[in-house]
Amino acid sequence: MIWALPALLAAGPAMAQTRARQADPNPDASIAIEQLRVGILAVGAAIGGGRLRFRGEEYPFSVRGLEFGSLGVASLSASGEVFNLPRLDRFPGRYVERPAPRPPGGSGGPTTYFLRNDSGVELRLRTERAGGQLRFGSAGVTIELR
Repeated sequence: MIWALPALLAAGPAMAQTRARQADPNPDASIAIEQLRVGILAVGAAIGGGRLRFRGEEYPFSVRGLEFGSLGVASLSASGEVFNLPRLDRFPGRYVERPAPRPPGGSGGPTTYFLRNDSGVELRLRTERAGGQLRFGSAGVTIELR
C-alpha cells in the first residue's frame, strides 16, 4: 500500500486538470446577437437577430423574448459560446435562464448570462451592458433558425 502513495501524489495534478476541463468544456459553437429596440413604454418593436457559427458554417437566427430598454431606442450586443450541441437541429427552441453563481464584487464590465433549452444545449452570453438592463421574458427566449 505504501508503494502506491507516490503514484497517487503524481496523479493529483492530472486529476485536478481533468476536473477543471469538465467545469468549462470546449464550446461546440459560437454565437453573436445584435438587437435594436424602438419603443415607448410597453409599445415597441425589436429588430435584429443573431448568427451561430457551427462546424465552420454560419447560420442566421431570430430571437424572441429578450427585454432591454423601455424608452426610445436601445441596442443590445451579446456574444458567447454554445455547449452540448451535437447537431444543428438541437439549437432552435425555448431557452430559460439557468441560475449561476455571480462573481463577488463589481457590477461593471461584461455581464454573463447562462441559458439552456429542452435539448440540453447551453448558451453562455456576455454583454457589455451593466447588469439588470438585459432581461429574459418569463417564458424564456425563443430561437428559430432562418
